[in-house]
Amino acid sequence: MVIYGHAKAIAPAVEHEDFFVWAGFGHYSGHIVVNIFFLVSGFLVTGSLMRQRNPLNFFKLRALRLVPGYSVNVALLALVLGTVMTALPVRDYLRSPDVWAYIVKNLHLSSDMAWNLPGVFEQNAKTSTINGSQWTLPAEVRMYVLLGVARLIGLFHSVRVATFATFAIMAIGAFVPYYLPLHQDWFRLGLYFSLGVLAYLHRDAIQISYVFAIGMVGLAVLTRHLPGYELTFALATGAVVFAAAYLTRPVQWLERFGDPSYGIYLWGWPAQQVVARYAPDAGLVLHVSLALALAMVAGYASWHLVEKHALKLK
Repeated sequence: MVIYGHAKAIAPAVEHEDFFVWAGFGHYSGHIVVNIFFLVSGFLVTGSLMRQRNPLNFFKLRALRLVPGYSVNVALLALVLGTVMTALPVRDYLRSPDVWAYIVKNLHLSSDMAWNLPGVFEQNAKTSTINGSQWTLPAEVRMYVLLGVARLIGLFHSVRVATFATFAIMAIGAFVPYYLPLHQDWFRLGLYFSLGVLAYLHRDAIQISYVFAIGMVGLAVLTRHLPGYELTFALATGAVVFAAAYLTRPVQWLERFGDPSYGIYLWGWPAQQVVARYAPDAGLVLHVSLALALAMVAGYASWHLVEKHALKLK
């Protein structure tokens, strides 16, 4: 869905209004997918944290999951895709300090990321951004750090204390955000991550049902134009996600092929840029289909060649 959400920003021939915007959700599909990712991440990562006897091992596990695939993605975009797609002579391209700055700045995972490479995708009609999806990764890293530090100082020894601490961080982000080491654009992601944390802490008390999920969606609709809408929308998102995860039968036969989800996320935007360059007249369905096919190939390659081998080091 994130590729669908980015289509209007990348594909020259796509000018559709996003379905979720048209339906009055107040968020476009790309935002919703990222929201879900951070919600699920908060839930799963908290579980991982609580299972570790040594909290420091938590940071190792998170680094092994996040860094290898991303590092290879950054390097290949700059040194392989960039040399193929640049309008500059390859020698001039590789001599450009911007190429190496792209690698160094993005591997730092700070909020000051590099978005463009010299001569790459500059002929694309809408944007020359190499990978517009990478902005969420620094936010994710900082949330891992906050969670790990909370465990190190003992905040997770008690569910009540952990719950209070999570609510406190959410409140600080809402009212005095400058006290948190987070970029202004990351507060929405922090809300969903925090809800995932709370969902794990109280997983035994949460009743998951389709009726509850539908009810939460209805509440979100009723509060659409009220100040609390962001929270009710987040709660509705969580109710739907957990109902879908726990009350539906997973497509188990797909699991034998590996987990390409992270790779698809990393390579989806670049794949769309390639499609935008070589098929600028492609409509929504064709653009999304071609980009998804490319991203899936890259995602599975990332899993089988990089990510699963890195995870063996844990």
